Parts: sequence; structure tokens; C-alpha cells
Amino acid sequence: MYAIKQIDPTDWQNVSTLAQFYADLATNPYCTNDKGFSHIRTKSHAIKHAYIQPNRPNVCRWLVFDIDDSQALFTYHDKGLPRPQVIIKNPENGHAHYAYKLTTPVGEGGKSSIKALKYLSSVQHALRLALGADRSYGGNLIKNPCHNAHMVYITGAKPSYELAELAEHLDLQSPIKTDVANDYGYGRNFSVFEHVRHQAYPLAEMHSYSALESVLTGIANEYNQRFDEPLFPNELKHIVRSIARYCSKKDFTASHKAFSELQRARVTKRWGDNTDKQKQALEMYQNGVKKTVISKELGVTAKTLTRWGLRKMKK
Repeated sequence: MYAIKQIDPTDWQNVSTLAQFYADLATNPYCTNDKGFSHIRTKSHAIKHAYIQPNRPNVCRWLVFDIDDSQALFTYHDKGLPRPQVIIKNPENGHAHYAYKLTTPVGEGGKSSIKALKYLSSVQHALRLALGADRSYGGNLIKNPCHNAHMVYITGAKPSYELAELAEHLDLQSPIKTDVANDYGYGRNFSVFEHVRHQAYPLAEMHSYSALESVLTGIANEYNQRFDEPLFPNELKHIVRSIARYCSKKDFTASHKAFSELQRARVTKRWGDNTDKQKQALEMYQNGVKKTVISKELGVTAKTLTRWGLRKMKK
């Protein structure tokens, strides 16, 4: 069995795993020497800091975990889990960050596969539980494996893993908390993506690209503040821009209109055209007529009246 090997982090250019970590960094990642504050720098400058943003804001290439255990160096072995490509240990207390390299990166945004992003979130969640890693750690910043403030180890793991390879060792059926304030890791990215995109689709026909981006930025910022550990601003920016670009395409708007027309035609075919009845119902309700009376008069159900907006217009 391959023994864990400690390496000199200042010699990272000559260690293929760490050279790959550097190559995968964003052009201008967040970094810091003080965890209470971070700033954006070019990656040639950021790599000199003790903590660094491991992934680009629009794609995941590394899954990272924070293990608060004095024996964290051997957690993967003790629990029979895949070995991470890199382990970065705190020399004072033994706590460590694990970094797993993904063979196939997973994107986050309008062009990305929703199924792939959800799968990424599920694998990350399950691996976090299996490792007993910190559930409040969002992965925005990692102990920089190329900085001598930490003890750095390579484990002899293969160069990278497919998500399915990691999933073979995990229970993906473990429930994910739905409380948005306690969402974490790529669960946050998926939650923001899902929340924003569904609001973006009906807005796309009414706004230019720049106007749509502005509206979606406000929606994303408001939603992001619900998290205990919000996403970085540039992560939100990339999610919003990719959704706005996707929604602004002519083929999308045409497809969206066609789908809306198809749905309208299906409803009309099944139930008939209730446009006049709907207008009459709204007028009656505005004049103080009770819903039970309107329902009986027009021959529609109370549920239909609610769907037409009568509940929202109640005085």
C-alpha cells in the first residue's frame, strides 16, 4: 500500500498534483492570510497566500472538505473511503482539509446540466457525512497546499476521480437538509441556480440582456443572504450571467413562447376558453361578491377562482 508522503509545499511546481491545483485556479481567485477577510488577486500573487479559492466561480474541479479531528490525516483510511489527492494539515491541532480532484468538471450556470449539478451536490453531501467533515464549511477557501503555513501530503491516489467512482463508496440516499440557511457546499450553488432560473424564464421576453441580468442579480443577492455562509459575489455573478445569456437567446425565447402557446392550447382544448368568465369573476369579486356566489353563478370551482387570482385581489 502506498504510504502517505509529506511534501515541501514551496516546491509545488515540481509536484504534479499541486501544479495541477495551480493550473485549475481562477485567473483572479480570492485569497487571504487572515480568514476574517479575503480579497481578489491574480493567481500568481494569490498562490503566495495561506488560504485560497480552490475552484473557478463557474465550475467545480476540486471537492474540498474540512475535518476537525486531531487524527484527520488518517480519516479516509479509517473509514474505508477513497483517498484524496491532497491533504493539507494544520500543524498545531492536526485538523485538515481534504481535496479531491474531479476528472470531469461540473459547471454551474445556464448551459450547465441541472442533473449534473444536482449529482455533484449529492456526492459532496454524502462524502462530507462519510468523512465526518464540518457541515458548515462551504469550500470557498481552502488551506493553500502551495503555502508553507501548512503541512501538505499526497496520498498516492489516482490523478482524479469521476463522481460515479466516489459515489460507489457512498450512501447517496442520505437526506439533504432543505433549510436554505443551513445549505452548504454545492447545495448552495444548486439552490441559487434553481431559484434564479425559474424566475428568469418568464422575465426573459420582457427584458433586454442587460436589464435581465440586473433583475436577476437582485434576486440572486437576496436569496444568497439566506445562507449561513453566502457564496462569493463573483460566484453569483457567473451564475446570473450564464442564466441571463441562456434566456436571452432567440431560440430560447421562441421555444418558451411556443411552449406557453402549447400549454394554453391544451388548457383551452380541455376546459374551453374561460377568458370572459375570468374577467367577469374578477369584476364581481372587486365589487364585493363572495367567492361562493361567483362559483355558483359561473359554474366554476373555488380552486379555479383562486387560480384566476381572486384570493390575491381580496380587499
